This record gives sequence, structure tokens and C-alpha cells, in this order.
Amino acid sequence: MGNVSLIFMLVVVVLAIRVGVGQSQLTYDYYRSSCLNVETIVRQEMLGIFLVDVTAPAAFLRLMFHDCQVQAPVDSSVIKLGLLFLHENPLTFCIRKQEAIGYIKSVLEAECPGQVSCADIIVLAAKESVDFSGGPRIQIPLGRKDSTTSNNKQSDDLLPSPAVTVDELLHIFMSKGMDLEVSVAILG
Repeated sequence: MGNVSLIFMLVVVVLAIRVGVGQSQLTYDYYRSSCLNVETIVRQEMLGIFLVDVTAPAAFLRLMFHDCQVQAPVDSSVIKLGLLFLHENPLTFCIRKQEAIGYIKSVLEAECPGQVSCADIIVLAAKESVDFSGGPRIQIPLGRKDSTTSNNKQSDDLLPSPAVTVDELLHIFMSKGMDLEVSVAILG
């Protein structure tokens, strides 16, 4: 995997950490008393997914990117990301591996009922994607909460439409603090 791809993965994960830390009290031991094995369980489940689909790491990073950009509602009884099903931006319907988050959530529910948010599962899946793809093994603070509301307008405003030009996409990414190399990596 090229350096640009690794840089992209790291930037996405770092952005997720920054967004999460700024909005809640995230800690590295958040599940210490409620679901001690959460990271081990996610890692084991992700390994099985990666062995079947070598493109999965990229899909999980994209999923996390979209989840971090908007207030994505999650109905934990059905395990669906409202962002992906409710808003009008057609790019979101191309996001793969959403069902895997639901599967991992069901495994965690059997182990630790009602403890682990889908938002944390998405971030942990991205973390494992970086590691599996040859990036560094990083620590991510946890404790994100799933949203209970939806804001379709916010989704459409914050996620680029399919009609946006490359120059407009570069401007969007650079306005979020990404340099040209990382912006190009995000574009693929």
C-alpha cells in the first residue's frame, strides 16, 4: 500500500479522534468496567472480515469519515446508521460494510448488553483497518454516544454532492486542515 493511502488512513482516524474528543469526555479506558474485552472482540471480528475482503479497510475508513462529518443517528435496536439511509446525498448509498457494524454490535450485545455505542464500533473498525493495512497500531479514546436525532440538511450540507468538482472537493478538504497530498489521497 502506498504512502499516500497510509497518510489518508491516519488523517481520517486523527480527525475522528479530534471530533470525538472535542464533543465528549472520551477516555482510553472508557469500557474498563462495562465491557473490558471490547477492543479484543472488535479486532477478532474485523480480522475475519479483512481475510474475506481485502478492500474492507478502505470501506470502514470511509464509513468512519461519513459518520464523523455529521450527526449520524443510530437506532441501536435495528443497528442502522440513519445518515446512510435517510439523507438525500447519493454518495452515501455507495458506502459499504455498514452491515458489518451491525454484526459486530450484535456480538458485543451478547457479551456486554447495552454498553458499546455503534459510534465507538465504527471508530474501532477504522483503527483496526489502519493496523491491518500496515499503518501504526494506535490508541483511540472511547466513549462516543450514538445520536438519537437526525438532521438531513446537515448531512447534505457537510457531505460533498456527486456533482462537486475536484477543485471544490480539494477546497472542502483543505478547509478541514488537510494538505494537498492528503486531499488527493481521499479522492482516491
